[in-house]
Amino acid sequence: MTDFEMLSKTTLYKAFSELGKRIFLPNGIFYWSDRAKKEAEIKATIGAAYALEKDFASAGESKWVPSYLEIVKNYVNKDIEKLVPYASVDGLQELRKLWKMWIIKKAAYQESEKKNYLTQYISDPIVTAGLTNALFIVLSLFLDKNEKIILPNKRWGNYDNIIKRLIGADIKSFDFFENDTLNLNGLGTAIDEISEDQEKILLLLNFPNNPTGFVPTVDEIKKLVNYIKKKQNELNIPFIIIIDDAYEPYIYTKNSMKHSIFYEFQQLEEEIIPIKLDAITKEMLLYGGRIGFITFGLKQTWVKNEDEVNRLKAELDNKLKGMIRSTISNCNRFYQNLVINLLENHKFEEIVRNRNNTVSLLKSRFEKINFELAKIRNDLFSIDPNGGGFFLFINLDPTKIKATEFADLLLSKYKVGVIPFENPQENVNGIRIAYCSVDIQDISELIKRINSAFQEY
Repeated sequence: MTDFEMLSKTTLYKAFSELGKRIFLPNGIFYWSDRAKKEAEIKATIGAAYALEKDFASAGESKWVPSYLEIVKNYVNKDIEKLVPYASVDGLQELRKLWKMWIIKKAAYQESEKKNYLTQYISDPIVTAGLTNALFIVLSLFLDKNEKIILPNKRWGNYDNIIKRLIGADIKSFDFFENDTLNLNGLGTAIDEISEDQEKILLLLNFPNNPTGFVPTVDEIKKLVNYIKKKQNELNIPFIIIIDDAYEPYIYTKNSMKHSIFYEFQQLEEEIIPIKLDAITKEMLLYGGRIGFITFGLKQTWVKNEDEVNRLKAELDNKLKGMIRSTISNCNRFYQNLVINLLENHKFEEIVRNRNNTVSLLKSRFEKINFELAKIRNDLFSIDPNGGGFFLFINLDPTKIKATEFADLLLSKYKVGVIPFENPQENVNGIRIAYCSVDIQDISELIKRINSAFQEY
């Protein structure tokens, strides 16, 4: 596939980087291997050792299986076919279908029209090696060297690693907050500046936010979506909204939106294209599983009928598979099968209810740490608005305290570990507290020690 007849007609294609336009998955090993599984009597395609199990395993049977170490099988005590063979480049097909159903259920749409539109006009999720890999793939598809993407000044540090150091692009930063709410004026200024040099706007959003724990209210979400609609109509260029949903389920305040902002953008008619990135890392509390997903919101105006929808999805899949095959080849089969088992054998409500045990624990810690911090009266610090996720952020007066020095003092003298964020050029100077990993019984002592450290300034 090299012509991309459907995809090339879309604004999505126009927003691709040079790499995004160039990359594709040729009919190579996996193509011929997949065909051989269906058509061949003798299969000599894939580079994986197969044999009769009895020829290499002491208790083996007379069946043709991928060769394995007996000590591995004894350790995991699982069907070796679910562990050893390569997975498809784009992920196990059953997992892709199940994760799409998971995304649709999370929308909780009551209106059939919205649900049907969501079902038809999103891509089938592509499986990646965790959310970080998903970020790299998507950012590489859209960012050329020296192009810019908009992010808030309070952001996960690994974004900078991927965007600036790996891809060679740049970040246009804006102050995240204005009067303790989402800074739409700052976002608008960033959009206007970038539109002078680029024929596309790239924006990366992450709610609940790492490092602040900020979650927009329902009203703030409406204002943000309407504001981006307004800017897109003014500029008439594609807006690519990359949504990092790592902490999507972890929301602790009543007036906050309870699901991803992806759903709001996906329903729009405008050329505002949301891309949802999520993973089993926090969603299923499988941190070491390293299975993530990329799901594109598509536009009804790009296609005329169902056949064209399917062709468009296939072409987009090919681009993504080209990226995966040329970097990591494919993803961990064992954890893909584990998630398939979870989603097939347990109802949506059961999984959510099970996870809510952890959400409730974290909500209690969220309430406790904010309660303890509210007792401190000190002009040297302020707390960013927070209502979800795993963290909160304490801003430090940069004229009196440097974040890295304060974190070092906390660690060396008070035996408290936090993460400093220090970037004077972007007006960032503070510490991130991961209360997700602190026992609620220790939170009072944690804040007491932080307050004691403040007294030294």
